[in-house]
Amino acid sequence: MKIGNGYNSYLKAIQKDTSHKETIKAEPLKPRVNEAAVKVEISEEAKRLAEKTIDSAPSAKAQEIKAAIQNGTYKVSAEKIAASMMKAMEEQGAGSE
Repeated sequence: MKIGNGYNSYLKAIQKDTSHKETIKAEPLKPRVNEAAVKVEISEEAKRLAEKTIDSAPSAKAQEIKAAIQNGTYKVSAEKIAASMMKAMEEQGAGSE
């Protein structure tokens, strides 16, 4: 007598059964006409925050860097990066003593 959970036969049955796929394709989505329109109100505070975000656009220096990156002319100085890393590590080490 063979004892099994029937999992393989279940998978085979699903693979053979393609009728559920045809059903989904045959039924197009219907727009809902009965729903009420949604009204959105933006608070004054949200409007002020949006204005601040627009006002805090990237600085001229950031714009220059972005343009240099896009043009492929941005140069990375490994020496400056290494010096900054060493300085940060020294500051962290001095603070832990």
